[in-house]
Amino acid sequence: MTTKMGPKSTGAIALGTALAVVRKATGLASNASNALKVAQSIGSTIRATRQVQQITLSDLAKRAGVSKSVVSRIEAGLTSPTAVMLAKLAEGMTVSLSSLLRGENGPPVHIQLAAEQPIYTDPKTGLIRRTLSPVSPDATVEIVHNSLPARKSTGKFPAHALGTHEHIVVQAGKIEVAVGKRVFVLAAGDAAQFAADSEHSVRNAGTKKAEWILVIHSPPRVTKR
Repeated sequence: MTTKMGPKSTGAIALGTALAVVRKATGLASNASNALKVAQSIGSTIRATRQVQQITLSDLAKRAGVSKSVVSRIEAGLTSPTAVMLAKLAEGMTVSLSSLLRGENGPPVHIQLAAEQPIYTDPKTGLIRRTLSPVSPDATVEIVHNSLPARKSTGKFPAHALGTHEHIVVQAGKIEVAVGKRVFVLAAGDAAQFAADSEHSVRNAGTKKAEWILVIHSPPRVTKR
């Protein structure tokens, strides 16, 4: 026995079908939107990691064994990389795959309160070295506050790794900075930047205590696997 459906029943079914189609389309759109956000987040993390390590797109592509255009599209969030692709990029930058998936949480934040800043006093020269920046194994930048008594010298620091640079901003007094065979004098407010891959030292050239901010930028550490 066949039951005939009235106009209301037919309309209800049609409406239900239409609503199901809308829900499916909305779900697909939502999934696509989320996928795009994830791709963009991963891409920006890869780009930031590469730039911190001062690696060009071409260099990263060569290290990962993929094309430059692919890396560019991934960084721009235009394509979702596979796990294998991410692993290749991570290897190319000697970082963990997990670090590239940290997404919107961003890079780790290291906080060091003033009371926790390490202070070292050189018993021979009177140099006081306060480490201002948080100490972390992945840091490539170190910020230090130095003070030195009148007419005293830090002594010669050995050459750092190739690619290391130091930046000095004098806060008080007058200092004489020797880098290799070059010597230059800086007064309060003056600043300098130099490659620190040769012997270098600082001497207080004044009659009062000298103070300066030192920023050390080291090349990324290569992790052996």
